[in-house]
Amino acid sequence: MTLTFTGYWFDTTSSDLLELEKTEHKSSTTDRGKRLRCRLCEHVITFENQRVFVEGNHEHIRNNPHGYEFHFECFQNAPGCSTFGEVTAEHSWFRGYKWQIAICAECGEHLGWLFRGETSFYGLISVRLIMEG
Repeated sequence: MTLTFTGYWFDTTSSDLLELEKTEHKSSTTDRGKRLRCRLCEHVITFENQRVFVEGNHEHIRNNPHGYEFHFECFQNAPGCSTFGEVTAEHSWFRGYKWQIAICAECGEHLGWLFRGETSFYGLISVRLIMEG
């Protein structure tokens, strides 16, 4: 499912995106590891070395209240994402964390969620990302 958002202000950190743009012109393997891109538009979202463990795992499978199952991976930072909507604790998959929708900053594809609690991390939907060779 592709979400299109028009006329909204997205929460982005310009310095993170500037750093991301600088790496666009380098090879696909950097000191950060391989780049992970949005499957829809190929915009760089994050890097392999940003993977983090949350509740003992890097990968999780969870169902939302409507019964949809999501397989997602956790990343400390995803400068190619923007966030959208209200920050909420309702139906959070992680105790003590609030969440917000994370979308591709380039095309608006729903890529996952930003979780905010004691620390922050992104839960990015595995099938919506591609890793460079």
